[in-house]
Amino acid sequence: MTALTDCEARLRKMHGELVENSNVQIFSAKPGRVAAEFGDAQEVFDKISEWRDITLDPSLQRCFIRFRWFSCHWRIKHSDIQLTGEFTIRHLLTSTAIEAPGIDWGDSPSERQLYSELRVIDHHPGCGTGTFAALRIQPDVPLPEVWYHDFRIGAFKMDIDYCDYLEALIITKGIFGWQYLFSDVSLGDDDFARTANDLRNALTVFPELFPEYDYAPLRARLEARL
Repeated sequence: MTALTDCEARLRKMHGELVENSNVQIFSAKPGRVAAEFGDAQEVFDKISEWRDITLDPSLQRCFIRFRWFSCHWRIKHSDIQLTGEFTIRHLLTSTAIEAPGIDWGDSPSERQLYSELRVIDHHPGCGTGTFAALRIQPDVPLPEVWYHDFRIGAFKMDIDYCDYLEALIITKGIFGWQYLFSDVSLGDDDFARTANDLRNALTVFPELFPEYDYAPLRARLEARL
């Protein structure tokens, strides 16, 4: 059996925390199969540079994961609270090859430029929310920005990089809208009312269900955006 890297092991552990928890209903789940045939971090980064003409900062190799497809779509019912979440993380070779879905709103040059540069790293096919997270690939920018897009509202730049995104995913378990905790938005606006309520409930329930994680920083981010 192929030994897992530290990042892979922590993601696999988080996956187990969901599927093995009696409070969590699982709709679909794939714990991630190591695609060893794609090579190690350096080999894959070299292939991305050669095949996609995309140069990624070597610092991102610290969180490189070899899973071809890593996902979970879940629901929690706890007391009178119901929460849903989903994540689908693809191999970087796949992510860098697939552009973000087209949009049918906004036609400014800056919007077209932005969307042409997005490469999806996380999406939600199970629930069909029309949301995804993506790396923004720009020439001569080896450390790509991370953006979160909701077809109802628009695209928002997150204040974390790809490795930070995976770390935050481990803690948030993919609760819908967690990405807004790392974006410059006002969760008190009507557009975010349901998201804010779900995040508030999640940060009440998660410390009980997943006690080994520190949710104080996320609560602070939520309060700062309300």
